[in-house]
Amino acid sequence: MIQEVNSSTNQFPATIDELVDDMERNPDKCKHLKFILHRKKHRKLELGQKYLLVNQDQFGVFQLDMVDYNKGYIQMLLIDPDTGIPSEINFNINNKHPETFLINWTDIEDMVYAERNLNCADCELLELDTD
Repeated sequence: MIQEVNSSTNQFPATIDELVDDMERNPDKCKHLKFILHRKKHRKLELGQKYLLVNQDQFGVFQLDMVDYNKGYIQMLLIDPDTGIPSEINFNINNKHPETFLINWTDIEDMVYAERNLNCADCELLELDTD
């Protein structure tokens, strides 16, 4: 459920473009809005990308289906790729301590494959020829 932000006490940008501009101009002030984590700087938030969603209660892989912004809330619709069940998440931009993080799934896969390849290379070096 989205709650109204009291505009007399909490100011927020009117549009998502203004929010992005504010984040670029004031990176320290908006540091808490970096709840979407990418290992590689060039990765952008795109619909269809998969993310590992992590919070204190659960974690799972979801596909980003929609992003919107309204009155101080970033609204995201994520789909479970296995079940097709949607989940809506709302981030209050004034909350300095986000409870949910999204980690780019491709970054996780890249790290796992790199580790796996490193371990396989080590295993090959340890094998002895028994012939």
